[in-house]
Amino acid sequence: MKKLLVLPFLFLGCSQAEEKLSEELQAKVLGLHDVLMPQTEQIVSLKSKLDSLSTGADSVHVKKLIGALDKADQSMMDWMHQFSIDSLDKMEVDAKVIYLKNQYQQLTDLQKLTDSTLHAAQNYRP
Repeated sequence: MKKLLVLPFLFLGCSQAEEKLSEELQAKVLGLHDVLMPQTEQIVSLKSKLDSLSTGADSVHVKKLIGALDKADQSMMDWMHQFSIDSLDKMEVDAKVIYLKNQYQQLTDLQKLTDSTLHAAQNYRP
């Protein structure tokens, strides 16, 4: 009989732990988004600087850098368009955790792409 009384509390504890995890994941996703957004401004600035060099002697390399910057910028825009924070309230906790883990992984991959692209463009010397 005691085991039956404990069972609901175990589920309640798991639910609370998952809810806490989803809140932490949401904070990580939004925090990483907030780190990446200012970098899009850097991307736009670097693209305009490189654009003026796109007809020079090193135009093939410059165009590759611009293309990489475009890809990083577009990837961020694509992520923002598909991310739906409003739908989180409608999800079950376990689905929310899975969704947020996936979104965090996507942003982590995007951060790697953005960082490497910015690094290459910032270090370019004509």
